[in-house]
Amino acid sequence: MPAIHYLPEEVANQIAAGEVVQRPASIVKELMENALDAGATDIHVAILDAGRTSIQVVDNGSGIAPEELPAAFARHATSKLQSADDLFALQTMGFRGEALASISAVSHATIKSRTKEFAVATELSCEGGQLGQPKKSAGVVGTSITAKNLFFNVPARRQFLKNDAIEFRHISETFTAIALAHPALRFTLKHNGQDVWMLEAGNARQRVAHIMGKKANERLVPVEEHTDVVTTEGFVLRPEHARKTRGDQYLYVNKRPIRSGYLHRAIVEAFEGLIPAEHHPAYVLFLTVPADRVDVNVHPAKTEVKFEDERAIYAIVRSAVKRALGIHQIAPTLDFEANLGYHVDLDPSHSPAPPQIHVNPDYNPFRTGNSGSGPRATARESLDFFAPPNRPPDRQSELTWEAPSLDQGASPGAGESFCLALAPHFAVASLKNGLVTVHIPRARRHILQQRTAAALHEGEPIAAQTWLFPEPIDSPSLPRWEAWVDILPRLGFQWSADGTEKTMVAGPYFLAASEAMAWFDSMLASDPGQEEEALTKAVHHWLEEWARQAPLPATADLRQILDELFACSNPWTNAQGKPIARILDGAALSAQFL
Repeated sequence: MPAIHYLPEEVANQIAAGEVVQRPASIVKELMENALDAGATDIHVAILDAGRTSIQVVDNGSGIAPEELPAAFARHATSKLQSADDLFALQTMGFRGEALASISAVSHATIKSRTKEFAVATELSCEGGQLGQPKKSAGVVGTSITAKNLFFNVPARRQFLKNDAIEFRHISETFTAIALAHPALRFTLKHNGQDVWMLEAGNARQRVAHIMGKKANERLVPVEEHTDVVTTEGFVLRPEHARKTRGDQYLYVNKRPIRSGYLHRAIVEAFEGLIPAEHHPAYVLFLTVPADRVDVNVHPAKTEVKFEDERAIYAIVRSAVKRALGIHQIAPTLDFEANLGYHVDLDPSHSPAPPQIHVNPDYNPFRTGNSGSGPRATARESLDFFAPPNRPPDRQSELTWEAPSLDQGASPGAGESFCLALAPHFAVASLKNGLVTVHIPRARRHILQQRTAAALHEGEPIAAQTWLFPEPIDSPSLPRWEAWVDILPRLGFQWSADGTEKTMVAGPYFLAASEAMAWFDSMLASDPGQEEEALTKAVHHWLEEWARQAPLPATADLRQILDELFACSNPWTNAQGKPIARILDGAALSAQFL
């Protein structure tokens, strides 16, 4: 065994950086939290090449005194903590004194800061943990921190970074998560010189609507519950906007963004009976817990916390969300304080008449055909489709229809054949010697999935339909734009750009503008990734939901759907092996009349 020895300072800093700086978004988080702790009201973040080349955070906070700048790069040097007891009375976002040391250990970091007591700013660089010489520089009150060439000295870490679109999506999510908790402050985010987010100071509802989209404003349900254990405030989105994929779930403890599957389950339980199984509601919830009842020092990235009484908080959060849904008449509630007389007529003179019961003494459950005699007996015909009628029809015309003119094997929906819609989601069309029954939602999904699969595999793009009224693209979609920009035209989407503003002008031919934008938002909320299978799954997810909920089309549209279905290589079963269409030919019919 080699002898025990002390690690060099630069090695220790790189090891610590592995816990604190996992990707460029980690640096953005740490620097934005430092700006908040400095009392900044205006925070500007500028990114180059998704953080690989440069990350800069500029704030107008209190600044750092020139003599304290070297200590800012030192490990375990902080102004926010004096003793271990202070961990249970934290009022700041940062407290360990590791962030700047870790950042400077794996990048070329520079601090330029000025306090109000000085006329000029002081600049200090630290490259790979090696401090430079401080120098005077022009600057306003506040701090600017820049980290360039991330992981320049740890190439193994650099090669594990994802592509720019994915890394910047993580940066944008980190930025918006912090901005949501501080609506009274101004935040801006730029990527490669382009404005991505420009969040002006406002109230909580305005900030949520800005980040989650203008349409989200009318979908927000306010939540407010005050107890001695925890105060729960914020918003949940209405149940109809829940999705199978996780997204737009923001949870905070004392304004610190956290991840908690335990509390997420409490919120999902509050939506029980309102959303389908395995769906996730969207929410922005702020929990305020006394500092001595929560431990935030349980995770290197400070994204997890430990509560003193987590069961009570679980129950309170679930109750608060459920109560908010009930107050806004989204979930049924019972009002035990209301006057009973408003709902029940207590006047004895208004007693209701007793119910009348009619019994058919000739009823025989084993008899086929009519279930008895009387005017209602004919309503209980046998439900067997192939059972012979118990009596002949009154008019011969009830059994006649126009003979179809299709050739044997021709697809339905052409010529003079008939095509009928049957509730809830079936269609029946004629062949020359039989009938075909089609499950319309499955047929729609099958057709569209085959077309989108072909478009995604560099086949013929889906035809686009120009809209009379173009749809503006909400800013929440823009950070994920680069990941989908090459895919969207293949799916029939077309847009125009005016500077940083983008407007969708056309969409897939089979969707209305509102439906197309819903599909667009659904896709951009997911990560296309690098694998073809994951991309196809993300695109098809919304199509399945749309086809399931779309109403049964008119007969003319049914004919087109059937024509397109029978143009597919396999119109009979879908990818899951479930039937789409079934034929009842003349031989099968003849067998029922033997």
